[in-house]
Amino acid sequence: MKNIFKLFLLLCLAGFWSCDENSPTIPCLSCEGDEVTIEPTDKKILVEEFTGVRCVNCPAGSAEIENLLDIHGEQLIAVSIHAGFFSAPYANSKEDYTIPEGTALEGFLDSPLGYPTAVIDRKLFENQDDRQLSQSAWAGLIQEEKGQLSPLVLDLSLNFDEASRELTATTKIQPAETLTGDYRYSVMVIESGIKDVQLTPEGEIDDYEHKHVLRDMMTPFDGEAIDENFTVGVVIEKEHQMTVPDGWNSAKMSVIVLVHQTGDSKEIVQVEEKSLAD
Repeated sequence: MKNIFKLFLLLCLAGFWSCDENSPTIPCLSCEGDEVTIEPTDKKILVEEFTGVRCVNCPAGSAEIENLLDIHGEQLIAVSIHAGFFSAPYANSKEDYTIPEGTALEGFLDSPLGYPTAVIDRKLFENQDDRQLSQSAWAGLIQEEKGQLSPLVLDLSLNFDEASRELTATTKIQPAETLTGDYRYSVMVIESGIKDVQLTPEGEIDDYEHKHVLRDMMTPFDGEAIDENFTVGVVIEKEHQMTVPDGWNSAKMSVIVLVHQTGDSKEIVQVEEKSLAD
């Protein structure tokens, strides 16, 4: 009787561990030589538009940014930086949209010779004299950047308390391959849907809609150093906090995080955006 029971038990176990498509997969937690595999992700593209309320041609540039966002969807991320000699507010402006970080970024990313102008992925493209690009070049160079893979996976999560106006941004950086060199990361806070004065070819418009306006940065303008090594299997986590001013519309706000190179190359390796309303 005992032999029959043992035979029955062995048959049951054999059936449970048989290699059919319904059998459970048991991971090996101690096997030597196993490596963590992380797939590279599609590279998202950042366009940093430099603009100002006194720039008569800038509304055309901003309209082109919106057109490009419609074409490329979530793969393209935009920020509008009010800086330079066209950015001083009018006497009847509700706010001054220039901030010290924006002014510093204008010089950091090669001061523009004219407006509208934008920087794409902070990259110095072939046959271009500097990073600041005229409107006619944006579409073609964004298309050129499209389809590339990034060796970094970025995960951005936000926690916003409407009562206290406290915003916490947590970024997780996960390398898909081991990288060497110096890298920094920047965290931007932007707001859209702002109605205020803007000079246009038709004159001053009091209720012009300003979009993707750089409101603040949670890091220095040129980013914070990433001291950790970019090694596959290592997750680098960064957290920043700020108090969102009462006058800013949190429903129209987003946070942008970007990882970029340092030194002569300021090129962006990966960028991500998340809305406070998500």
